[in-house]
Amino acid sequence: MKKALILSGWILVLLSSPVKAESLAESQARYAEADDKLNEAYQGAKATLAEWRFSELQKDQREWVDYRDYRAKLAARFDGQAEEGKEEASPDYWMAMAYLTETRTDIVNAWTMIDDFTKDWEGVWIDGVGGELIISETKGEGVEFILTVVRGPTYHQGFIGGTVEVNGSMARFSDKGERSDDETWLTFHLEGGRLEVFGENTGYYHGARAYFDGTYIRVREVTDGDLKRLSGEEGY
Repeated sequence: MKKALILSGWILVLLSSPVKAESLAESQARYAEADDKLNEAYQGAKATLAEWRFSELQKDQREWVDYRDYRAKLAARFDGQAEEGKEEASPDYWMAMAYLTETRTDIVNAWTMIDDFTKDWEGVWIDGVGGELIISETKGEGVEFILTVVRGPTYHQGFIGGTVEVNGSMARFSDKGERSDDETWLTFHLEGGRLEVFGENTGYYHGARAYFDGTYIRVREVTDGDLKRLSGEEGY
């Protein structure tokens, strides 16, 4: 693993699979259990959310199903060396299906908690496709964040963090340091309980196929462990 501290930001790039191998039967059973929990969470959201918000969740859910199937097939081909058209015979297909479904359950549950947080920005946010954003509002002059991502079948990773200035529903982070190339920008837009992240010139902070852009939703409050990560007291 490679880690380097670059002024107000960090970079972490790792090209390896973090998933423990499972048999076909084990991976299929894990997916079935995860799918049951997701259906339960989805029905709970339907009973809890306002109609307009549940309609947004429905649209988001349909898009996620397409992504899940596509991503699982890629995992079977890259990790399991499966032939095209035979992906479902690979444990890696079902391992990916299970992992993505477990993560999706966290996101569906988060939709029901959008209005439960007392602070606008602080919390742990995920995008469901390998991105995690930790934000703390404990610093007076701005909010602190760390954003880590793991993207694609080759597990390209990225890591960036620092302090951002907030102006209403918008925030922006920039870093150039001693580099001669273009300045890195991250723009954050908070709307409807979700956080849009847009990156410009971010390649210095992630692998070739990774990216920070996405729609993140808050899944929980920050913990002492999260605050230690933000302060650099714990490794990444």
